This record gives sequence, structure tokens and C-alpha cells, in this order.
Amino acid sequence: MAKSLLKTPFIFIMLLSTISQVIGQENYPIPKETPTRLFYIQHSNNFNTYVYDANIVNGSIVKESPIKEYRIVYTEGGEIKPLTGLQKRMAYGLTTSYISPNFYEMYLAVNKKTPFYLTLNSNLEPKVYITVNNRKMYISNIFVKLKDSFSLIYVEADYIIFKGTDFNTQKKVTEKYIMPN
Repeated sequence: MAKSLLKTPFIFIMLLSTISQVIGQENYPIPKETPTRLFYIQHSNNFNTYVYDANIVNGSIVKESPIKEYRIVYTEGGEIKPLTGLQKRMAYGLTTSYISPNFYEMYLAVNKKTPFYLTLNSNLEPKVYITVNNRKMYISNIFVKLKDSFSLIYVEADYIIFKGTDFNTQKKVTEKYIMPN
């Protein structure tokens, strides 16, 4: 009897922890929309947000610097700051390759295997698309659930949630990618 009572509070605490993570994820601040907003990334460690806007001049993506990357530091009152050198090199920086006018292939620093594609849609709006779980989609935001860890240098993800619209149907979609072990 005593053993089952000890398990009950533990299970209750674990359930509350899981519920708060899901609720917290839904209650993250949403960055103010801009006409050139491509997408933003948030993670489970705090509310700070990494934002990517297209660099557009005269209706075209600027070839030399197609993306404006920055972060909104909500832990410091929502201050807008550039990415740090470490953030650029290890996680949130984008490398871009020009393919053709208004079409670029990009990779996040954290994953050089998954291409993102920047283009202008039929309305000449900048968009980024990616293929997740065999679904081609325009992304609006990404949420990364980080593994609980004591290392400040090496961080791993449990899963990634991609939100946006289906490339073909334009319907809102969410794809969850579970990281392989």
C-alpha cells in the first residue's frame, strides 16, 4: 500500500510536468508579423525566439544577403538582438546558396542535411519550404523540444514541430519529427 501511494504523487507530478510543457508551448509569445517574415524558431528552454525575414529590395530577394536573422530576447523584456557568433555557428545561423533569381537553398547550422528553400510564391511573397515526414510544406514556425540535460555546450532535441501550410493544398499543417536515437 505504501509503495503505491509513493508512486501516485510521482505520476501526478510527471503528468503536471507534461501538461505544463504542452500548455507552455502553446503560450509562447508570437513575434509581431512583418511583410517579409519567413519563419521563427522557439525551443523548450525559454521563450527567446530566433527570427528569419527575407531581405527584399524592389520586389526581389537580395542575392548577397537573402536573409535577415535575429533574436527576440523575451527573457530581457523582448529586446531585439543579432544572433551571437556561437548561435550562428552551432545552431540558428543559416547558410544560403543561390540557385537562380529569387530561389535559394539554405541549411541551419545545427543540421547540414535538411535543406530549406527560399523563394517567392505566386503572389511574390517570400516563403520558405521544407519536406518533413514526406510532406512538402511552407513553414511559419518551428518548435524544438530539447532533452533535459546538464550540459550547456552540447544540447540535443527530443523532437521538432513544424507548423505552416501544405505546399500543394495551402491547408494549415503541423508535422512532428521525432529525433532518431
